[in-house]
Amino acid sequence: LSKPIVVKETGAGIDPETAKKLEKVGVSAINVAGAGGTSWAAVEYYRNLKAKNRILSEVSKTFWDWGIPTAFSIYIVSKSVKIPIIGSGGIRTGLDVAKAIVLGADLAALALPILSAAIKGPKEVKAILRRIMHELRLAMFLTGSKNLEELKKVKYFITGRLKDLINSWKGDDLE
Repeated sequence: LSKPIVVKETGAGIDPETAKKLEKVGVSAINVAGAGGTSWAAVEYYRNLKAKNRILSEVSKTFWDWGIPTAFSIYIVSKSVKIPIIGSGGIRTGLDVAKAIVLGADLAALALPILSAAIKGPKEVKAILRRIMHELRLAMFLTGSKNLEELKKVKYFITGRLKDLINSWKGDDLE
């Protein structure tokens, strides 16, 4: 195709093996959309609850938190492919955007803060976008980054669950 193709996961994240296959077939970019944002199991839970399908609503509830967490998906996929990575899934603030960039995303995407603001009107959308941009600029200032390329190269440390996930990864080498 003559148009760029972006593949987007919704809520379960993308692993390196899948990312490599997508890159090989010519995908232009990958939106990892890891666990932490929209959960399709949660969507199905409520849909089945409304339809009074108790069994399927219980199955959906079981898988509510299924998936690769966004930060981990960004980290492992960015080390596996050369095409642009879009980090989304639980991104709520400019600081979240900065963290996604530092971990390896080329771009970040977010929905909930924008959708929540949109319910209140265009002024609220502009206000939330201004806040997110200010937060991102502050994170860049605090790391001495003049632009996103510099932000991608800052030294950082990883703690907590993300560190545990990286240390326990049994897939391809990450470095």
